[in-house]
Amino acid sequence: TMKAVSYGPVPLKEPGAGAGLLAQDDWMAEAAKPMWGPRGRDDLGIIHQLGANTVRLYGNNPNESHTSFLDAAHAKGLKVVPGMSDFPYTQMLPGSCIETDYDCFNQSRDSYTLNLQTGFLTEFQEYHPALSYFILINEPDLKMPSTTTTEKGQPQRMAKA
Repeated sequence: TMKAVSYGPVPLKEPGAGAGLLAQDDWMAEAAKPMWGPRGRDDLGIIHQLGANTVRLYGNNPNESHTSFLDAAHAKGLKVVPGMSDFPYTQMLPGSCIETDYDCFNQSRDSYTLNLQTGFLTEFQEYHPALSYFILINEPDLKMPSTTTTEKGQPQRMAKA
């Protein structure tokens, strides 16, 4: 049975400061280690102590290494469910999915390939044992055009990759 915690420890210290002020939201990256690592707040240890067995993450910079996070989660007996960043869908310029008429195959493939190279695969070219699932797109109804779910053939078009 999956007992998951949604993990997005936005470190904002001022009232009214929004998450939009952050340079990125990749909480698996080395820069976030003071929050999840044992020499910092040990969020992964706390998540484990709460009885969870899975951590769900949303942001993901495929250029950053995720090996330490995955190793630390695995050492705590936690599975990890990362999500692909919104960057290739809405923010990448040039070449976002918006600019390619929502044909996101190349953007998704390229981002996932980078993730494989930055920790999702072990040195033996196997998936890291902490990985459980991978979310290709979070909240697609907010990123894809409204016709994606209302016009005939559009759900298949969105999922053709």
